[in-house]
Amino acid sequence: MNPLLSPATDLLDELRRLFPFELDEFQIRAIQALAAGESVVVCAPTGSGKTLIGEYAIYRALSQGKRVFYTTPLKALSNQKFRDFGQQFGPERVGLLTGDISINREAPILVMTTEIFRNMLYGTPLSLAVQQGAYASEMDAWEQAEALSRDPLQDVQAVILDECHYMNDQQRGTVWEEAIIYCPAHIQLVALSATLANSDQLTDWMNQVHGPTRLIDSSHRPVPLQFHFANRKGLFPLLEQTESGQWVCNRRLKSKLPKSGQSSYGGVPDMVQVVENLRQRDMLPAIYFIFSRKGCDLAVASVGNLDLIASEAERQQLAEQIDRFCRETPEAVRRDQLDALYRGIAAHHAGMLPAWKGLVEHLFQQGLVKLVFATETLAAGINMPARTTVISSLSKRTDNGHRLLTASEFMQMSGRAGRRGKDVIGHVVTLQSPFEGAQEAARLATAGADPLVSQFTPTYGMVLNLLQKHSLEAARDLINRSFGQYLLSLQKLPEQQELQHTRAELEEIDRLLEGISDEDIARYEKMQAQRREERRLLRYLLKQQEAEPDPTLRLLAFPHIQAQEEKIRALEARIRANPAHRVGKKLLGLQEKRQRLRKRLQHLERQSDSVQELRWQQFMALVGVLQEFDCLREYQPTASGEVVAALRGDNELWLALALLSGECLGCAPHHFAGVIAALVAEPPRSGTYSRLRTSGLVEDVLHGLRGLRRQLFRSQRQHQVFHVPIGFEPGLAGIVEHWAQGIPWEQLEASTNLDAGDIVRLIRRTLDLLSQIPYIPHLPAELRENARKAQKLLDRFPVSELI
Repeated sequence: MNPLLSPATDLLDELRRLFPFELDEFQIRAIQALAAGESVVVCAPTGSGKTLIGEYAIYRALSQGKRVFYTTPLKALSNQKFRDFGQQFGPERVGLLTGDISINREAPILVMTTEIFRNMLYGTPLSLAVQQGAYASEMDAWEQAEALSRDPLQDVQAVILDECHYMNDQQRGTVWEEAIIYCPAHIQLVALSATLANSDQLTDWMNQVHGPTRLIDSSHRPVPLQFHFANRKGLFPLLEQTESGQWVCNRRLKSKLPKSGQSSYGGVPDMVQVVENLRQRDMLPAIYFIFSRKGCDLAVASVGNLDLIASEAERQQLAEQIDRFCRETPEAVRRDQLDALYRGIAAHHAGMLPAWKGLVEHLFQQGLVKLVFATETLAAGINMPARTTVISSLSKRTDNGHRLLTASEFMQMSGRAGRRGKDVIGHVVTLQSPFEGAQEAARLATAGADPLVSQFTPTYGMVLNLLQKHSLEAARDLINRSFGQYLLSLQKLPEQQELQHTRAELEEIDRLLEGISDEDIARYEKMQAQRREERRLLRYLLKQQEAEPDPTLRLLAFPHIQAQEEKIRALEARIRANPAHRVGKKLLGLQEKRQRLRKRLQHLERQSDSVQELRWQQFMALVGVLQEFDCLREYQPTASGEVVAALRGDNELWLALALLSGECLGCAPHHFAGVIAALVAEPPRSGTYSRLRTSGLVEDVLHGLRGLRRQLFRSQRQHQVFHVPIGFEPGLAGIVEHWAQGIPWEQLEASTNLDAGDIVRLIRRTLDLLSQIPYIPHLPAELRENARKAQKLLDRFPVSELI
C-alpha cells in the first residue's frame, strides 16, 4: 500500500511518493486545486485516470484524520469500488452503504450510492439509521437514540461524485443536483465526469450553489482510439485525415445508393466474420455491444463452436474458475451459455443473475474471457476495459421509438476500448447495418460531447424534507438553485437583458415625469386640445374681420376678438401652471412610450415567470396533494407527512398511504412481502406472465388498496401532477410471496417468463422498501417486525448480493 500523505512536505514530492509514475497534466492541476481548498469538476475521457484524483483526496483525508465519501450512481459500481478500495487502502479503512447493506459504516472511506448521500443531507431517520448503525437489531432504544444523534457528516473532508454525468439520467438526475445543492460549503466536492460539452456551465453553477470550484478539462486519452468500419467485404479504417488536419469519413466507404431491386442488406457483415477479423488482427479481448438482451443471448449461440482461448494454460485457469463457480453456486449457472464460457465467450446483460454477471466480469478482467456480447449498461461505469469495442448498431429502440445514438452514448461505449498499461491503441469497430453506414458512424466518431442537461423534478419526499427544515420561501429559493434553473437563466439571457433594458427605460421616463400624475397629464392634454380649438376660432374671427368691407362692422367685431384673446391667455396660464408643462412638447411622446414600455414589461415578466416558475409550480402542485391527504397542514408536515418524508421510492406518498392504511395489519411476513412487491414492481414488458398466484389474504389487501390508489390518482390529476407514477402490479406479487415461503429458485424461475435478472431486481426492490420500514416513524410495531422477518425470508442466494 502506498504511504499516506504527510502534510508537512512539498505537494509534488508527496505525489511522487504516492504515485510512482508520471502523472498527466490534468491530474496535477486537479490535485493542486484540491490542495488549495477548492472543489473540482474533472471532465476527461473514459479510462484517462480520473479515479486517481479521487484517490489523492482519500490519501489526503487519511493523513489528516478526516473522512471521505465516495458516491456512485449504481449499487454494482459501489460494490466494485468497495472491493477495489479494500485492496488498495486496507479493508478496515473502507465501508459500504447502499440502502439495505451497511458494512463498516464508521470507516474513514465510505462508499455509497449518491441517493444515500442525498438522504444524509436531508437528515431522514432512515439515512441516519443506515449511517449511524441503528440497523443493528441488538441495539437497545438508548443506543439507537445516541447513534441517531451523531452528525453523519462529522469529519468529512471531501465527497467524490463519480460518474457525475449521471445528472443527465432521467430517473436519477435529480438526486445529483440535490446532493450538490445541499452539501455543506466546507466539504470539498470532487465531481468526476465523462467529457461534457458544457462543463464550464456545470462548474459555474457549482461555484454559485456550493463554493469555489475549478474546472479541470482534458481531452487527452492515454490510449488513443482507432476507428474501424466493418461490412461484408472486411474491416477498414473509418476515418481519414484531410490536408487541413480534419478527420472525415473514409472516401472509399461512402455508400452508394443501391440499384433498383438490389437489397441494402448486402453489406451487413456476418458476426462470426467480424469476430474472426478481430482475432486475426490481435484485437481481442472485445466487448461487442448489442442493444437487446435477446440479441446478446442469440449472439452467443450464433458463434457456434468458435474457440477464442489461445493457450492451454489459459484454458486450464479458466476451467478451474468456472468449475469452482458451478460447484459452489449451481443455481446461478447459465447452462445454455456454459459451453461458450469455457471457450472464452459470454453474454452480459440485466436479465442475468448478478452472480453469473459477476463471474463474467471477473473472468474478463483477468483476460480469460475474450469476447463479451453486452448491452450498453456495461458501459455505465463497471470496470471492464477491453482492447476493442464493437458497436453493432448506431440506432436503438427506446420508449419513444427508434432513434440514433447520441454522441455521449457512442463515446461512453467507445471509451471502454484501450486498456491503460496494456494496449498501445484501443480499437472501436462500427458495423454496416440495414439502416446506417459509414457516414453515420463517422459523424458520431467525430462529434463533440453532448451537453449536460437538468433532470431536476420535485417529488413528495423532496417537498416534505425541505418543509421539515425550511420555510416555504426558503424552500422556493432552494428549488430555484437547481442546475435546470441556472441553464434556463443562461438561455433566457437575451430576454433578461431586454427586461433590464425595458425597466431602465421606464425608470428614466418615470424620472422625467416625476411629480406628474396621470390626471395632470389628462388635464394638460385636454387644455392643449382646447387651446388649439380656441386659436382656430381666433384665426376665424380675424379672417372675418379682414374680409368685412364695412368699417363699422369691422369695429364691432373688435371686442369679440379681444375676448377670444383673453380667453386664450387665461387658458395658457392654466397650461403653464400644470406640472406637465415642464416637459413640454416631449410629453405626448414620453407618455405614449411609457404606456408601450409598461405593456412590454408586463409581457416579459409574465413570460419570465411562467418559465422560471415551472419547477416551483410542480412543487406547489405536490403541496396541494399532500395537504389533501393531511400530510401537510398549511406548510408544516404532520405525522403522516413525516412517514412520507422518511421513505424512498418512485411515489413516497403512495407507499406511505398504503403502509398507514391498516390494510397490511394481520399479514404474515410472507404475505407482507407480496403486498410490498405489488407496490414497488416496475411495469413488466407486454406478454409477461407468472403462474405463481397470490394467496387470498394478499388479494384482499391489494383489493383494499385499489380504492386508496384511485383517490390518489384523482387528486394527482386534479392538481396536475402527471410526473409521479402510482405503481401497482398485483400480477407480480405472487413471485415474491412464494419466494418468501421458500420455493426453490429453479422452480421460481420456471414459473414465469421474466428473465432471472428481472426476478432478482423485483425481489431486491421489495427488500429495499422492507429494509426502510423498521426505521420509519409512526408506523405500527407489527409492520416493523414483519418487515424485518420478511427481509430474512427473501434475502437468500441467488437474490442476496455478493460483495
